[in-house]
Amino acid sequence: MIASGAVGDLLAITARLIACIEREIALLRAMRPHELQALQIDKAGLADAYEAHLRAMRQGDGAEAAISEQLRHELTEATEQLQTVLAENARALRAVKEVNERVLKAIVEAADEERGRPVGYTGSGAAPGGRAAAPVSLAVNQRY
Repeated sequence: MIASGAVGDLLAITARLIACIEREIALLRAMRPHELQALQIDKAGLADAYEAHLRAMRQGDGAEAAISEQLRHELTEATEQLQTVLAENARALRAVKEVNERVLKAIVEAADEERGRPVGYTGSGAAPGGRAAAPVSLAVNQRY
């Protein structure tokens, strides 16, 4: 028989995992990915615990009916909420990836553009890529 305590533990782990993923989504949307590293350790531990509890419940003696209807309903809702948050997390990760790729592409294009420009002045005294200015006469007072 699956103990209601095991289901309660799974519900608690699921709730913590959902909260952790929601924090990750908030950090991604705030463009603060540098703060994700510490969160990843917590998320990995919760995901491992979630998986272990599910595996243990599936390997039970087949007495799933022993779970009360209330617990079954709570577990179904928690699982649906987890799936929703995971899908939202995937969208946020894709968005951050796309932004990073666009920024990197802009940096590479700007570097390539700069690299392609000649350095120095032309024979007529013009700046590279600019028009040659009319020559200016200059006199230096050498009296002092």
